[in-house]
Amino acid sequence: MKRLGFLAILTASLACAHEGEPIKPHDLWTAWSFDPGIVIPLLITAVLYIRGATKSHGVSQTQRFCFWMGWLVLCLALLSPIHPLGEALFSAHMTQHELLMVVAAPLLVIARPMVALLWGMPFSWRRALGQFSKRDGFQTGWRFTTHPMTAWCVHAAALWIWHIPRLFQATLDNDWIHSAQHISFLGSALLFWWSLFYAHGRGRYGASVLYLFTTAVHTSILGALLTFASTVWYPDYISTTAAWGLTPLEDQQLGGLIMWIPAGLVYLVAGLALFAMWLRESDRIADLRASALLLSLMLGACSQAPTIASSVGDPAAGAQDMARLGCGSCHTIPDIVGAHGKVGPSLSGIAGHSYVAGQLSNQPPNLERWIQHPHSIHPDSLMPELGMTDKESRDIAAYLYSLN
Repeated sequence: MKRLGFLAILTASLACAHEGEPIKPHDLWTAWSFDPGIVIPLLITAVLYIRGATKSHGVSQTQRFCFWMGWLVLCLALLSPIHPLGEALFSAHMTQHELLMVVAAPLLVIARPMVALLWGMPFSWRRALGQFSKRDGFQTGWRFTTHPMTAWCVHAAALWIWHIPRLFQATLDNDWIHSAQHISFLGSALLFWWSLFYAHGRGRYGASVLYLFTTAVHTSILGALLTFASTVWYPDYISTTAAWGLTPLEDQQLGGLIMWIPAGLVYLVAGLALFAMWLRESDRIADLRASALLLSLMLGACSQAPTIASSVGDPAAGAQDMARLGCGSCHTIPDIVGAHGKVGPSLSGIAGHSYVAGQLSNQPPNLERWIQHPHSIHPDSLMPELGMTDKESRDIAAYLYSLN
């Protein structure tokens, strides 16, 4: 309680020091914010991740590193002096937004923290979330929202709409509107980066490169407009930039360059990475098609050959579902990037196993039931209920049966 009291006093004193006037250079290093609306969610997320990552040994060191780097960048953008400085300099405000959208967001997406965060929650919470996610309306909405075109449109709209002068000015005058801007920037960026890497599977990395390229183009256009504008777009900064040795127009031009150049480099690097993954995936698909043709010829020549794969769903869709749901955090799965988990067994060669879950015969209905509702077979199983639909469980079973 004493610590909380001290934190409240410190927060109040810092707020009072700058209330009603923009920050000055001599106040910069004392202008840290401890807004409970920001600090508490960050602390809860950190605690859940620590608990979940400890329980789930399938979280790789790379994922842990990316999560904590993304988390620290969020702290830097939202709690450090960059935040109050954004009320005095447009360029600082732009730096804050770029930290949220092109640094923190991709790092958190690469970390794939959802499995660890779920494992950090009490079991009753996980079960409630699983039941909620089974609803048809949620599944439909999730598929629509995470479609790359939807994510691209949402992110582009958030970026352009919030830079309309009247709306941007409102964020400087109202803390609630400012918070809404930050939530929309971070949320739309997380959705956008997720859709690029995971939402539509590895077979469409070429489309991801296109979405990333067009995003780089339209953000560069906005940055160029800000850089080469002959008038100040946001009048609130006219009276605040002189203390920092900049004219209002110079400050705006610097902000435009920050959006244009550093952000463009991030998009370029990400685009090259996706392009390389696209090439590797094309080679893998060619090998799989050749193997599938050979297998079909072998099965056609064998009267006793099993028909497991033909009795279930779409293997390609199953691979996409497994990547999206983060199954690789607990299992090693061939041909899925980053699927090197050690919590559960390797899923390679599962078609040759005699039993599913150690007690059910290895038949499609049993495997689908185990995938969709593991706790109905083993109530104490560490395998989580992920709220999969019947189609998703069939597709995943089909993919598992296709593995060597």
